[in-house]
Amino acid sequence: MHLDIAFTVIKMSQFSANPSQDHLDKAMYIMCYLVSTQDYHVIYDGRLNEGLIAHTDSDWADDPIKH
Repeated sequence: MHLDIAFTVIKMSQFSANPSQDHLDKAMYIMCYLVSTQDYHVIYDGRLNEGLIAHTDSDWADDPIKH
């Protein structure tokens, strides 16, 4: 998965059970973005030996958007 859209995909997944036309339009926009950036790359330089640190929080209870 493209790291630059990870949040967007997770946010869209909240509406996968009952998507509206707006959600489907936004999903198509994401797909067009992916097609237009398929030649982009993220390169990590392993020589620094710092690694990659990431965090995720999938708790949607505090999300003000209602399904």
